[in-house]
Amino acid sequence: MSTPPTPFERDLAATGALAFFSFSVAFGFARVFSGWDFLFDLTLLVVLGHGTSFLLRRAGVSGWLAVPGVFVLLMWVLVSLQYGETLSWLLPTDATWDLVELELSLVRDQFQTAIAPVIYGTGWATLAGFAMIVTVAMSDAFAFRAEARGEALVPGGVLFVFIAALGSPRLRIVATALLIGAGIVAVNALRSLHDRSRRVELSSRRTPSMFVPAVVASAAAVALLAGVIGPRIPGAQAEPLYETRGRGGGDTTLISPLVDIRSRLTNRGNVELFRVNADAAAYWRVTTLPEFDGRRFRLPRRSLERVDGDFGSGEGLRIRQQVQVLSLGGQLVPAAADPFQASGFSGGEELGLSLNRDTTTLVAGQDLQAGDLFTVVSSAPELDADVLDGASVANAPDSIFTELPDDLPPVVEELARAVTVDAATPYQQAMALQDWFRDDFEYSLEVQSGHGANAIESFLKERIGYCEQFSATFAAMARTLGIPSRVAVGFTPGVQNAEGWYSVLGKNAHAWPELWFDGIGWVAFEPTPGRGAPGAEAYTGVPAQQDDSGQRAGGAGDGGGDGGGDPLPTTPSTVVAPPTTIGDGTTATTLAPFGDEVPQFPDGQGTFGGELDGDASAATSDSGGVPWTLIVVIAAAAALLSIPAAGRWWKRRSVRSLSSDERVRAAWWRARDAAELAGVGGAPSMTATEWARATAEQLPVAARPMTSLAGVVDRVSFAPPGTVDVERAGAYGSTLRHDCELWSNQVARIAADTQPTRQRVRQYFTDWR
Repeated sequence: MSTPPTPFERDLAATGALAFFSFSVAFGFARVFSGWDFLFDLTLLVVLGHGTSFLLRRAGVSGWLAVPGVFVLLMWVLVSLQYGETLSWLLPTDATWDLVELELSLVRDQFQTAIAPVIYGTGWATLAGFAMIVTVAMSDAFAFRAEARGEALVPGGVLFVFIAALGSPRLRIVATALLIGAGIVAVNALRSLHDRSRRVELSSRRTPSMFVPAVVASAAAVALLAGVIGPRIPGAQAEPLYETRGRGGGDTTLISPLVDIRSRLTNRGNVELFRVNADAAAYWRVTTLPEFDGRRFRLPRRSLERVDGDFGSGEGLRIRQQVQVLSLGGQLVPAAADPFQASGFSGGEELGLSLNRDTTTLVAGQDLQAGDLFTVVSSAPELDADVLDGASVANAPDSIFTELPDDLPPVVEELARAVTVDAATPYQQAMALQDWFRDDFEYSLEVQSGHGANAIESFLKERIGYCEQFSATFAAMARTLGIPSRVAVGFTPGVQNAEGWYSVLGKNAHAWPELWFDGIGWVAFEPTPGRGAPGAEAYTGVPAQQDDSGQRAGGAGDGGGDGGGDPLPTTPSTVVAPPTTIGDGTTATTLAPFGDEVPQFPDGQGTFGGELDGDASAATSDSGGVPWTLIVVIAAAAALLSIPAAGRWWKRRSVRSLSSDERVRAAWWRARDAAELAGVGGAPSMTATEWARATAEQLPVAARPMTSLAGVVDRVSFAPPGTVDVERAGAYGSTLRHDCELWSNQVARIAADTQPTRQRVRQYFTDWR
């Protein structure tokens, strides 16, 4: 027979307390998601999960049916919330599962680089909902099917710790204090439920009515102390021993094309990376990415040659630049497009430079260091809308600029053609795409990195992202229209200081698309809202804009955020190159005036690309990825903590298969073993009544339940078989056998309360009865 139901009021109170604890775990997702859209969905899962479990228990439904049933119900609710438009007759369809697979694959791709907060949606909502479903189902099963107390909080506690490890500092103290207070209430409610027949008078004036106020007051006091005192404990605000959020404190930022942009924007937004003294403001391009394999735009493996004199035509508008490295790492040199003269110096010595012509990328002969100085002369064609409108796009320098993967989602081309339906030329198509992105999409850094086929499809659906998604999606859509494209990676101009140098910060990291026009070359467009390339307004219609939030003209800014695209400062007509102090406090030597001659380097050949791509080739000292070691340790610890509780639950389940008399004897042995652990001495030859007398002498608080249990056990043991009906109505439970189990539980809890904490912890892991 199944265990009879518990009194309605206590069961309901315990369910509510556990639901409140689960809600506090859901509230902790405020450290992972921006905004509060997540809270309604997760709270709904909590209420439905615990509420349905309560109703099934009251109806006497077996746990073997109730727990899976609640899990399936919550999964259906989650799918309905996230993918309701794909359901048919309230049931998931193939489109539902296709969308689930798409979004979860996107989360899988982003997880290693994701940094909180993220936007609630696009796979992350599904992942959070599934985590809450597992937590609610496990905690409810532990609490009410296995009659656990503190163990029932383990699933939620593990999830909360995981959230805290990967989340942002948002509401950290409030969320932690709420969890602690809710945990205290839940444990006491569960103890009251499972020890409901226990009557222990600590004082003649104590009344049962004081239990609830005392628990609530204690929980509030502990939570308040944790929230107020915890952050003030020495070392509480110190750097973490193990960084879990990919924000290690390195001194240099390396260039990893495209994939590191978000990390640089969020983690090192106000770190000054380099300075530029130039004739005019420009986008400081680092490299371009022509190869698209469906997962990312990347650098192909192509030839790399040493710079030797002029390495370009130099036709068009010229921009002379001096680039001074502060905390920019890697080997790629930022410069305005397109460089045709360059030289470099490191520590007063000449620094070799190489060039990849396919991507127009300058590569230093060694890793960049603070104090490195580069002289670069770039040229760009003079562009206007009429010239571009009459240009064709059929003769790209390489087929790599038009290649598309076979698995590119059809929606990419469908939308591209719909947006450009009224465009008659490639330039008009490019402008239609640019204006569509700028008008109908939203810029946000809370979208995670990623620009593969799945990320592009998700971006087109959600219509929110940052420059990585805007540039990559624009380039992919252009290719579906037959326009050669590539993605450029670099920096917006930065803010000009009083000495004429542009101070370029991490927050100036940027990506933009470039399209090929025959007879002209590569032309930059700007689909990202709030950004605009200097000097491109004549053909893009977009004024020069960038993120200047919190940035001072004197150098690095002291504010963060995304800004809204403030106008760029006016550029002087002459170049001033005064000595200036750099990162390590030394003074950099002023370079000689620009000229036509550049240092001569020995001839040499090499290869460029391949390993140096968006896969993480040039890992940054700031990005730590997913702390798999820590995650595995936490998961293993949670599993070890859950094993004893699961073992006891399984053993109690097996007891239910015994006969009624055998279950009474099993309850007796459990009570006797507990009394022995509490220090009650006895001999194997003693009868149950004699054990009850010994317990009354040595553990008086357990005398009453032990005596009551002993009386039934003696009658069952010595009376003729079948003469004692233990299934008749009981005084406390529904049957006499149930009374015995209640008395046994009561003795066990009393005995546990008499033991020191160390012994109780040891007993938790060693005693599985």
